[in-house]
Amino acid sequence: MSYGKSFFESMKGKKIVFKEVSSFPDVKIQFVDSFGDFKVKIADSKSFASGDPIKVQYVTSFPDIKLQRVSSFPDFEIYMER
Repeated sequence: MSYGKSFFESMKGKKIVFKEVSSFPDVKIQFVDSFGDFKVKIADSKSFASGDPIKVQYVTSFPDIKLQRVSSFPDFEIYMER
């Protein structure tokens, strides 16, 4: 499955589970302070999450998707497994 911008567009309003990996990620994520591709809220629990965890690698350059952390009006919520 491809986890590009169109996938994350379809996930608006839902809760997604991210599992951090060091190699072979499904998608590379960078958290930015402003002008992210999507605004996300970090969830405290995994409840009501949809689908299987997405394997992500957090990077500081050349991401597939840029996410901006917000406390209100997110595009979607994420729960991060470690």
